[in-house]
Amino acid sequence: MNYENYEWKIVETYSIALETFPLGTVVNPGKIGRREDLVRLLDSLMDGSCEWVKLTDTELTERVKKNIERQARGEKVYKPRKHRTNATSAKSQG
Repeated sequence: MNYENYEWKIVETYSIALETFPLGTVVNPGKIGRREDLVRLLDSLMDGSCEWVKLTDTELTERVKKNIERQARGEKVYKPRKHRTNATSAKSQG
């Protein structure tokens, strides 16, 4: 899953979101440092208090609007892709 661009690649692309994520911002579980936080995340997924929900068209439109506003204020909502160093070079023929 693309955690660094969660809003763009997951929420805005598929119209789904994790609701009531227990650690605040959705992050890669591999980057959660404390065991207690991992257990809390697992428990919330298992008991259904944190779950995937399908967004309505209205909810999605509102979320995109808020994401654009957050990005304009300087928050890192949309992480830019890295540019390849060889992106413009011609392929070698052989």
